Amino acid sequence: MSKSYEESLSLYDKKVKGIYYTPKIIVNYILEEVFKSHNIIKDPEPKILDLSCGCGNFLIEAYYMIYKLIKNNIDEINEEYGENYINNISDHIINKCIYGVDIDKDAINILKETLNKKKSYIHNEENQATINNISCEDALKKNYNMKFDYIIGNPPYIGHKMLDKEYKKFLLSEYKDVYKDKADMYFCFYKKALDLISDEGKIGLITPRYFLESPSGKLLRGYLRSNCDIKKIIDLKNVNIFKNLGIAPLIAILEKKTNYNILAAYKIGDNTNIENIKDLKILLNSEKCEKISINQVDLKNNWIILNYEDKMLYERIVQKSEYDLEDICISFQGIITGCDKAFILNIEDERIEHIDEKLLKSWIKNRNVNQYIIEEGNQKLIYANDIKEIHKYPYIEENCFKPYRDKLEKRRECIKKVRKWYELQWGRDTSLFERKKIMYPYKSSNNKFAIDENNNFSSADVYSFYIKEEYENVFSYEYIVGILNSEIYDRYFKMIGKGMGNKIYDYYPNKVMKLKIFKDENYSEVESLSKKIISIKKEVELIKNNKKLQGKKNAINKEINYLENESHFLQNKVNELINKSLNL
Repeated sequence: MSKSYEESLSLYDKKVKGIYYTPKIIVNYILEEVFKSHNIIKDPEPKILDLSCGCGNFLIEAYYMIYKLIKNNIDEINEEYGENYINNISDHIINKCIYGVDIDKDAINILKETLNKKKSYIHNEENQATINNISCEDALKKNYNMKFDYIIGNPPYIGHKMLDKEYKKFLLSEYKDVYKDKADMYFCFYKKALDLISDEGKIGLITPRYFLESPSGKLLRGYLRSNCDIKKIIDLKNVNIFKNLGIAPLIAILEKKTNYNILAAYKIGDNTNIENIKDLKILLNSEKCEKISINQVDLKNNWIILNYEDKMLYERIVQKSEYDLEDICISFQGIITGCDKAFILNIEDERIEHIDEKLLKSWIKNRNVNQYIIEEGNQKLIYANDIKEIHKYPYIEENCFKPYRDKLEKRRECIKKVRKWYELQWGRDTSLFERKKIMYPYKSSNNKFAIDENNNFSSADVYSFYIKEEYENVFSYEYIVGILNSEIYDRYFKMIGKGMGNKIYDYYPNKVMKLKIFKDENYSEVESLSKKIISIKKEVELIKNNKKLQGKKNAINKEINYLENESHFLQNKVNELINKSLNL
């Protein structure tokens, strides 16, 4: 029944409500980690809490685990506590051991019904047990008058944009130790768990991993570092746990006591299919998983958990570099139109002929950004912010904007009267785009930094930066893209960048602009090689786009292969020079 309910939820419902149900292999691993050393004779009433229990994926497995322990030790337990101490194992577990809370009433009812069916099936009883410890409430608001031995679960993942103002105000007040600005609601569940766990208790949670690296996770990182023992971190960013949801998770095993011991971090390699694995421990002990031991005290502001080789590389770049990228460059985001259908036209659209060229800007998206160069886009942006009075442009108003006027007027900025209905939602300043600059996609599997000299405007899925005037004679654009596109810097960024799963990383400025940049005796040669690579890549694009050559497929492919091999050779030379600079 619970599986049917989970499958009935739409992708939209899952994202809005932060519901991501946990695969059984993860549930079993977390339960075994936190519960494996429990002495059921010494403590026959272990109290297990799931703060976001849903249909009970965790609690049902916990029920089975406790049931088996009690059944195997029932004689010793009753001898220790009296022969009538446990008459009905199911009632004992339901009334004294498992606790759950969730705001989803349907899920709670399914869990209660499932527990009653387990009892009925095991004991051939038709009477339903009264289940008082499973309730439909908000865990973050619920007050408990007890502590728990084990807290487990998969709390909801809800970003700040999805929360209403009043609830966010509540979180900012009650969970200020971990929650601030752009934090995610699941941060608060870590604190709630630590507030409710007993001194000898254990916590096992699966949550998104991005708090490890994101600026919004700074408070949570500090809180965890100071208020618990972090026993294990299982980084699952390369494993597709929650299909089609773009969530890169981790498993955190925590203990209340603060001995600040050595924690074990597990990093699972690429292309790992968890569906083919029955026991997560087998994967963690295999060659596909890298185990890193690190002292908890060494976890500073950013939790950069690296093996010895990567740590040495990271430290050498830091020691070698005099600048952060943000010291020498100005960063900005692309344009948000608020309604692309109104403002973006294909270059073959007949309407373009009737629009003043001064209002039309070359438009690119992240797919147009490659290493070193920008592929020519096939769209134009109507830069409506240059229109002072729309009635003076009747053709644009009637044929481009009017069909979408209702949607345009409903944009937040238009409702607040800070934008005219026909203006771009966030148009930026044209001078940012109409200049030489470096552009990069905000989501990518690898570093892609490209020089733009064609005054391209971009959508919000592209970020850009340009060199500050005072550094224009210190660094060149060609040198910067040369080192940023190198294998070393690709590896370097992935040490500090936010992994999103499926080999995709967030290339937000808060990480990109913190990259360290150095300049040494190899500067001129890197710059020269970078210029040659750019020239070759531009030539390849010209050949691909030359309509006169379209019929000569074999000749074209041969020429392109030759040029791409030459480019690859030059890139390897750049990589070698950077290795040399860093004494690698």
